[in-house]
Amino acid sequence: MSNILYTKLPQTEFESSGVSKVDNLLTVNQLARQLLPLKVTNKEIDSGLKRIYWLGNYTHKKKPKPVDKCKPKNQLKRILGLNHPPKNVLSYTDAMKLNELWMSYMKKIVNFDDLRKRGWDGIPGCKHWEQFMTSLYKCDFHGAHIKVVSSKCCSYISVAGVIILETKNTFQIIGVDNKLKTVPKDQCIFELEFEGYIIQLYGKHFVVRSKDRSKKKIKDNLMLEL
Repeated sequence: MSNILYTKLPQTEFESSGVSKVDNLLTVNQLARQLLPLKVTNKEIDSGLKRIYWLGNYTHKKKPKPVDKCKPKNQLKRILGLNHPPKNVLSYTDAMKLNELWMSYMKKIVNFDDLRKRGWDGIPGCKHWEQFMTSLYKCDFHGAHIKVVSSKCCSYISVAGVIILETKNTFQIIGVDNKLKTVPKDQCIFELEFEGYIIQLYGKHFVVRSKDRSKKKIKDNLMLEL
């Protein structure tokens, strides 16, 4: 490759442009003053040639990493072992006491007597059905007694017990055999009984933390599959 960056213009280029050939070497500023119209002042030429464009000075700015405000709290949970309940300490009898507290909590969240007075009959799509689904979707399921009625993995079918811990993707439940089992939400359909009604929950709609679910807007297709 040639190292020549520029060459002199031939005489024909000067003749075609109507400019006499320049014998002496000129700077860019001097050449611009000769070629540009008279209305362009020398000050404008100098400022234009000295202009610094932003692309030449652009530097990549690193975005500061967001501060996780919940990190100390999550670390404390990890240290105390709250994310993984002990398998050999809790029993089904103790879990049923938690279920009694959950039942009293649900009676305040979902007032069936008031719904029935206003025309709710428990059939999907009936009057006030959307209100019932919203209340059920946003409630906390710690203490609920559930049963897996359908699953992509056949080993989870018929697993039943009381939920003692709900995470984003799983329910951790204790069954009659006093064993702690972890059931994934996304792959299963759950069933729970409350106030004489049997309610089926599609786990794929509950793949979110309970505290986030309380402020999340319910989807329209959720009412068709609950």
